[in-house]
Amino acid sequence: MKSGGNQPTSRLNHALVVLLLALVPVLASAQIGRTFVSAEAYVGMARIVHVGKIVELAPIEHGKPLTERDTTGSKPWRLVLDVSETIRGDEVKRLELVFSPGVTDYLGYMRDHSAEILLMGGPAVGSRLYPYVVRGIKEQGRQSTGEWYQFRLMDPVIVPESGKQTSMEKTLNSYFDSGRMFTHEFAIVTGREAILGRMRAFARKHTEVLATVTLPVPHEFGKLCGDPNAGPFISLPLCPETKATLFALKNDPGLIVRRINAWNADFALSQLRSATDKALAEFPEKGQRDE
Repeated sequence: MKSGGNQPTSRLNHALVVLLLALVPVLASAQIGRTFVSAEAYVGMARIVHVGKIVELAPIEHGKPLTERDTTGSKPWRLVLDVSETIRGDEVKRLELVFSPGVTDYLGYMRDHSAEILLMGGPAVGSRLYPYVVRGIKEQGRQSTGEWYQFRLMDPVIVPESGKQTSMEKTLNSYFDSGRMFTHEFAIVTGREAILGRMRAFARKHTEVLATVTLPVPHEFGKLCGDPNAGPFISLPLCPETKATLFALKNDPGLIVRRINAWNADFALSQLRSATDKALAEFPEKGQRDE
């Protein structure tokens, strides 16, 4: 029998279809959800935490490459923060930073509108915070290579009297969840006073820099605070309070599931139980303070 002239092509197309179908689960799992950093984890993982307003911001000359990843001739930015409160670190009236260039329009907006911000910094910050984390070069005139900094809004950006948000206001309110943060007890605090109250209390009790543990939560639960992107996580400080919260969640996953309209409650409960066990395994067997 004489074979058709397009048989090799048909086989190739069939093989491509099979390959693409096989890749669908891989492609779907490639999208990573956002990690919401709890108020306690935010201060717990930090070396410094200050409250203040940006009073100076400008690019400066620099005679050598900024970091091992930057190109020769790049201009760093200098920022001066007028500090009104120090939650962690040495108390200062003003903090001067020189950092590697990145997105600076939002910082200019904060300066121009005298927005009160929460500045935190430390070596572990770079891989754990969203959005706009910048690499440090100098802090108070001293080298800060390996340090990362974030400038977070605690209250929503005020919409102009016209009632129309600019793209910058919309972006900032979206990125910083309109002044909302999760707590390590899975509550949600909103605005300056609530956020700072949680951070002050935690910093007084835990003076050391802590590691963190992340717990995956249902998409619908992340949406209670902000945009979760895909399957979200909540970052929690590795401390006795978090351990107690996780044990409570293990005994009753409904602490989270009852607060949402999950598309599959049974599946959400099962996933939470498994995730909670994994998170609890991150705590050391011995030496963990149970206060």
